[in-house]
Amino acid sequence: MHLIWITPEFPSSKSNTKGIYIYRTVKELAKYYKINVICLYPASPPFLEMIKYWRDWRKIFHDWKNNYPKNSDSPEGFQEGQIIYLRYYRLPRGKFHHIEGWFAYFQARKYLAKIIDNNTIVHANWIFPAGTMASIISKKFDIPFIISLLGSDVNRLIAGTQFWKSAKNLLGKAHKITAVTEDLFEKCKEKHIEIERSKTELISNIYETDKFVIKGKNQVRELLGISYDRKMIFYAGGLIPVKNVDILIKAVTDIFVSRSDVNLYIAGSGTDEGVLKRLVENQGINDKVFFVGALLSDELINYYNSADVFCLPSKSEGLPNVIVESFLCGTPVVASAVGGIPTIVKEGQNGFLVNPNSVEDLTDKIIISLTHSWNRETIRKSVSSLFPEKVIEKYHSIYKDLINSHKKDYT
Repeated sequence: MHLIWITPEFPSSKSNTKGIYIYRTVKELAKYYKINVICLYPASPPFLEMIKYWRDWRKIFHDWKNNYPKNSDSPEGFQEGQIIYLRYYRLPRGKFHHIEGWFAYFQARKYLAKIIDNNTIVHANWIFPAGTMASIISKKFDIPFIISLLGSDVNRLIAGTQFWKSAKNLLGKAHKITAVTEDLFEKCKEKHIEIERSKTELISNIYETDKFVIKGKNQVRELLGISYDRKMIFYAGGLIPVKNVDILIKAVTDIFVSRSDVNLYIAGSGTDEGVLKRLVENQGINDKVFFVGALLSDELINYYNSADVFCLPSKSEGLPNVIVESFLCGTPVVASAVGGIPTIVKEGQNGFLVNPNSVEDLTDKIIISLTHSWNRETIRKSVSSLFPEKVIEKYHSIYKDLINSHKKDYT
């Protein structure tokens, strides 16, 4: 069996963390299948500038083209030619995102003709532009295609718009639709996109269960220079409005009133970083809240293991990698009851759920978590269903059924 994965996110020499969860899945699948990955690498020419200075449009275009990013090296674990960083031009995304897959297809069509056979399945990550491209390939080469919903593609759909109409059409054509949480299928339904239940499958990302492991708390705290006698609250993620980090800062401010032995560590970067740092300063808690920047995975593992509780008070989520990683390191989680989070956070067993915008609720649950008696091995085992071997079994089943049913349709 041959798989073609299409994704707008995949690690490269320019960014070794972008789409890392897709990389892990593809790398694991490559042990069992012939696989090719098409990483979409679009760019929009400076049309407005070319129109405004139309006499010099050729020079403007060539200057832009010369600065267009060159192909990247494939990440570790893949042979030359397995990963294609597909360079193509597109129209401005604001109004044309739903047709961008056509531009990608035309750029890749000769390459696709060489690698596709009767046992090929094309697997798209996100509805646009990967789903559009996968649908075109499916029709041109008469092969089945899958669309994986990953959160933002569904959340951004507004009923009645052209994007919504195109998404509804694509999901209707897809032979299988996967998602990391049931919540994404429910959101499609809320947006008046009916999906046949027989076509839907829940399937997790692949996590580095052999890397995110339980370590001695005192040992890793010594490496990080964190005192043994302090209680540590940890957050990792984007410093952006949807993550509600300001709610977390306000909650720990209340906790500091009654407890002097607690610190908050914030990992990540984003548009709200300056705002959040000013909030900490205005609250007068600079000596108890530490911004540690964006962390590499090895650093994250040490912080997870050092923490007494991990917090994620987001307004919306899918199934966050950071929660699973925290559990793998045996650290309890206090997180918002949104998206797929309630499916893995079990009250009192591996963490607690909170209302996403309630400072009071978050404060109470953090305090309870800091005094609760947790079993780190039990916390890790709570996500055993997400271990790679379990996830790969699900992929085997999906791909086998898809190929068999597609062949039956033509016999």
